[in-house]
Order: sequence, then C-alpha cells, then structure tokens
Amino acid sequence: MYFRLTQVDVQEGKMDETIAYASGVMDSFVDTPGLYQICIAEMSNGQMTSWTTWASEDAMNAAGPQIQEALGGLADYIAGPPTISHGPMNAGQIYQNLMKGDRDGEPFVARLGFGAEYQDGKIEEATDWIQNTVFAGYEGTPGLMGASAADVGGSVVTMSTWEDQESLDASQEKFQEIMADAMQYVKNPPTVVTGVCNLWRNNVSFPAGKLSQWNK
Repeated sequence: MYFRLTQVDVQEGKMDETIAYASGVMDSFVDTPGLYQICIAEMSNGQMTSWTTWASEDAMNAAGPQIQEALGGLADYIAGPPTISHGPMNAGQIYQNLMKGDRDGEPFVARLGFGAEYQDGKIEEATDWIQNTVFAGYEGTPGLMGASAADVGGSVVTMSTWEDQESLDASQEKFQEIMADAMQYVKNPPTVVTGVCNLWRNNVSFPAGKLSQWNK
C-alpha cells in the first residue's frame, strides 16, 4: 500500500470554507482506480490535513491530474503551497473491522506524527519495532480503530485513528512511553498533532489485522 499526506496552511477565518471546498473535491474521487481511502481533517496546528491510501505508487501517479486540479482549486483559501509527502506504508494494523460504508458520516479523531528522520540504517529495524512491538502492544486499547506508519523519503509518518477524543486522551501515557523508545530509531522527535476528521470515505473494506493480512 502507498500513503500520501497533504498539509495545508489555511487563511485566517477561512477554515470552514476550505473544508466545504474539500468536501466537494472528495466526492469526485469516489471512483478513482486504486484509491482505498481518503480523509480530510482540521488539525490542532490550524492546518487542513488530508491523507489518502492507495493500492500502489502507480495508482497515485495515475491520478496526478485529478489531484493537481483539486489542489489548484484551494488557491482562494490557503496561505501558501501545500506540503506534500508520500511513500510506502510499511507498517499498519486495524483493530476494528472497518468495512466499506460503515461509519460513513461519523467523525473520528486522528493523531499524526511527522518530520522524524530515521537514523542511518535503522528503517527496517524501526519498521519491525513499530509493527511487532508498538502496534501489537496496542491490542485491546478501547476506542482505537487503526494505526499505520509510512516511509516518506527517509522520514516517518505515523497515524492513529480513534473513535473519540476521550479514547485518545486515555492513551497518552502509553504514547509518551512509545515516543521515548522511538528515539533509538530516529534522529529527532516527530511533530505530533491531533484533529477531528469529519470528511472521510473508505472505498474498500479494512478487516481487523496486520497490514500484511489485509485483503482488499
């Protein structure tokens, strides 16, 4: 699977308009080949952030003109060029069956970590730690829907999704322990933001299990 993250600085007072625009854009991606999921959220750092998961990098690239058109239409609302990062999703786990069409219209909470660079030669070791220690250790955590990590050109993006803010808040102590352990694999701590995702769609089903076990 392949992951793409787009982070947008919004002009002051225009977040609602930006989200409304994004809602219309999202609808145009319903039948995009190879697009598994699209999510759009307002984050705690004031950015509108969207992330998508794809069958492959080729699928994402094939949708390039469609993506560029969507981003171009944001010009009236944003304060500067979007920050875009993408790369292979190398670890992931679904903790609840997230079937196509389930929970449509129900908001969820996301915790996003970005900007941490891997230490030299540590990508494979870090990936194994994330999948088999961190994600495995989250089994049974109330309210946790899913978690993933992607390698975006030598740095790591992590994402966890939660049913509500209370569930995410209750995980904070465990999260801080994980962040302390992560420093053996990365050069610098990530920037961590949270936010509410009111706009999202699964074009496929994500059954509970590890990334390697997902059947699309």
